[in-house]
Amino acid sequence: MRAATSLLALVCGVVLADTCADSLSSHSYWRIDELVLKVYDWDNGGSTGTFGFKSYYSATNKTAECLAENVDLAKLGNTWSKCNEPGTEFQFNFKDISLALRETWICSGATFSANATGDMMLHGCLENDTEMGAESDCNVMEFEMAANVTSESAKAPPGHDHH
Repeated sequence: MRAATSLLALVCGVVLADTCADSLSSHSYWRIDELVLKVYDWDNGGSTGTFGFKSYYSATNKTAECLAENVDLAKLGNTWSKCNEPGTEFQFNFKDISLALRETWICSGATFSANATGDMMLHGCLENDTEMGAESDCNVMEFEMAANVTSESAKAPPGHDHH
C-alpha cells in the first residue's frame, strides 16, 4: 500500500497562535500528511475503500488521525466522520474528490470553530484503464486549504457588567 503525502497549506511566515484572540485573527491552516485513498472495487464500478490522513491544525497546534476503512466512499460526504482528536471531524466527497475539515475547541471560556474545504487533484487512479481486479491506489497531488475561524464570545461571570 502506497501512502501519498499532501500539504494542505504552504503558508510562509505563519505565526502560531499564542492566545485565544490570536486563534481567531491568525492565518490558520491545516496540513495533511500520509493521505491514503484506495478503492477496492473500482474495476466494476464500486466505491468501497479506505480514506484516511493525518492532519495538523496550526491554531490549536494539534495533530489528528482520521480514517475510514472498508466503507462506501460515496457515503463519506453525507455525514461528518470523527477523527481520533476530540472536536476534529472530516467529510470526503467521492464524487468531487474534495475534503472538508472542521475543528472546535474552547479557549478561556470561548468556543472557537474552524472549517475548510479543498479540492484534491488525483494522479494515477480511478481511471478507465485501471487494471481489472486491481485495487486503485491513489496519489494525491498537493493543494492548499486555509481555515475559516469563528468564535462565540465567552459569557461574563455574574456581577461583571460591561458598559
